[in-house]
Amino acid sequence: MTTAKSKTKLWPPIHELTYTSGQTAWQVACMIGGKRIREAYPTKAEAETRAAEIRLQVENEGKAGFDCPVALRVEAVECEKMLQPFKASIRDACQWYVKHVLKFRAAPTVTTALAEIIENKTANGRRHRTIRQFKFMADRFALTFGTRRLSEITGDEIRAWLNDDKTHGKRLSPVSKINYLVAIGNIFTHGIRKGYCDTNPVKAIDRPSREAGDVHFLTVEQVAALLIHAEQYELVPYVALGVFAGLRPERELRLLDWQKVNITERTIRIDASLAKTRQRRIVEISDALAAYLTPYAKRKGAVVPFDEQEFRTRWEKCRDDAGVKDWPHDAMRHTYATFSLAQENDIGKLSLMMGNSATVIHSNYKGLVSKADAERFWSLRPASDADNKIVTLKAANA
Repeated sequence: MTTAKSKTKLWPPIHELTYTSGQTAWQVACMIGGKRIREAYPTKAEAETRAAEIRLQVENEGKAGFDCPVALRVEAVECEKMLQPFKASIRDACQWYVKHVLKFRAAPTVTTALAEIIENKTANGRRHRTIRQFKFMADRFALTFGTRRLSEITGDEIRAWLNDDKTHGKRLSPVSKINYLVAIGNIFTHGIRKGYCDTNPVKAIDRPSREAGDVHFLTVEQVAALLIHAEQYELVPYVALGVFAGLRPERELRLLDWQKVNITERTIRIDASLAKTRQRRIVEISDALAAYLTPYAKRKGAVVPFDEQEFRTRWEKCRDDAGVKDWPHDAMRHTYATFSLAQENDIGKLSLMMGNSATVIHSNYKGLVSKADAERFWSLRPASDADNKIVTLKAANA
């Protein structure tokens, strides 16, 4: 192929190309803004038309450049230098800013978004306790981020907030951090759905591992002492159902009716309206639980027949008299799970009884007590029902 320069002096230059096949073409070749243009056309007229387009483009761009204020040109140069290490253009930066910042400039603050979430949860029939727990954690989050928009908050800021002892007044346990991350994640999920942000930074935060020390359960001696003193405060069914059936204390236990307890068939029916997971389940009544429930069983009526204030007063006095002053969260439920798994080692069955996943059962309760301690626990009986083979309450409490 040979190239013959045309006689035209116009820019960009047009070159005549002759290929080895004998065919000819006309090439437009030039540089614009550091970008090489090299295009071939079958006729000179087409090449000249393209050259004219390029001249007009350069003329218009040059005019726009001269019309641009000096301050803006200087700023553009400075911004271009800032972007060079990232191999990004000013256009790239502007497009990102419009998409991730300007788009949410009119979005409400965190405090306003929280009010919407609480209203939605209430309207959707979420349980009062669930809303109360969420509101507590969300309000703590809003103390720091309430005036900010969701799109402005980063994962690093949330991580630092969780680890700030001064903010919370104490060091948060791994479980508390997990609970906060769930609540905060719900806030951002709502924000994405409403168009207040486009990402959930919580997803980029590694959740801490649940430590075995986070699961606190009662000893056999503590359970025995509680059951002895519960009789004085008419709370024996409450304590027995908590430690020997693992019912959740707030809803499942406090709102349980005797109609759902069938000692003859050895079953307790937890309706979906009471269960945390909104799924109905059946809990078996063990020999130990049957021994404590039988003297108090009724055809119907509340298992715990006291209003909230009366119940709290009686329960606190019962724990104090039993010498269990530091009461761990969900202590009775954890006690049931711990001793059940040690006794039967049946994770599948226990997960059905408790309404938890098998993974949670294994990670939280596996290997916390010995088989011997489990046998002592499940041998507890009211003193009048004890014999020589059974660990009586008095003996266990001694």
